[in-house]
Amino acid sequence: MKACVATGERRKMEYRDVPMPTVELDSLLLKTRCSLICGSDLEYLDSIHGDIEPGLIRGHEFVAEVEEVGPGVSGWEVGDRAVPISFTGNYGCWADYFVSPTRGVQKLPEQVPDEQAVFVEPLHTGFGAVEASGVKPGQSAVIIGAGKIGLLAIMSAKVAGAAPIVAIDVHEGHLEKALEVGANHTLNARDVDVVAAVKELIPNPLSDHPAVQGPDVVILAARQGEVLDQAIQMSKLGTHIVLAGFMPRTEIDPGIFLHKQLVMSGIMAGRYGQNRINGKLSVHLLANEQMDPTPLLSDSMHFSDIQKAVDSTFAGENLAILLTP
Repeated sequence: MKACVATGERRKMEYRDVPMPTVELDSLLLKTRCSLICGSDLEYLDSIHGDIEPGLIRGHEFVAEVEEVGPGVSGWEVGDRAVPISFTGNYGCWADYFVSPTRGVQKLPEQVPDEQAVFVEPLHTGFGAVEASGVKPGQSAVIIGAGKIGLLAIMSAKVAGAAPIVAIDVHEGHLEKALEVGANHTLNARDVDVVAAVKELIPNPLSDHPAVQGPDVVILAARQGEVLDQAIQMSKLGTHIVLAGFMPRTEIDPGIFLHKQLVMSGIMAGRYGQNRINGKLSVHLLANEQMDPTPLLSDSMHFSDIQKAVDSTFAGENLAILLTP
């Protein structure tokens, strides 16, 4: 079979022949139908988290079809479609076939097309960030970072009834997409003081006291450390800040948390204990047509174009590429 394989060299991939995987106990042999590139895949290929393993197959955002059912497995049949469900790890789905334990996948309803379902794994995080924030209908939300996760968070905040929703990014294309999928306002952090701008966009109708001017919720879907300080500065009394992406070590003034009585949560596909539920709810949202993530798809490529796909994503030319075998 063919697969997209890391060469061990930074940002370099190859499309080549690899051995066919073997189904194992309590696992499924899956045939990839389509996949996406995650920011964590790019970080791995950029050797941010350590050495790149030559021969490693990446990929964990996918729709796949059951090719073979392993021993000890019940409830699955050949031909069933599968998507991830909060299995932390690298599935290796940038290949014709891969193996997953049954705990790592869930069945996909017939009415959800592949082009929507391929977003289920990142939607774990986008929806999970909104769920963790506890935002209620009519409460305001700021999403910092309008990449794939941030845009899915905007869509999820819209479903949750948040209003207004403010998106912040430095790429105009991302901000345009944010308006398309549900943001009420956008701010380019290169052009404005986002702290002051957010406070103007989200006034408190009940009081003009400075302490209560700002968003109810801030979701961080950016990997730059300085945005955490921006989130803290724009927050009002009691704002809930959610970290929805990996962030480098950064400096903040912890005293502000005391004075503003802020809450901060970190999530991995959602808050602790909610991860798998978020995965099921992500499928539920798609199956019941509460959101459609396909506007986030910016291109489609064959696995043989993996180097082009990686390069264009690193360059910011593509938001979400539909990769197919």
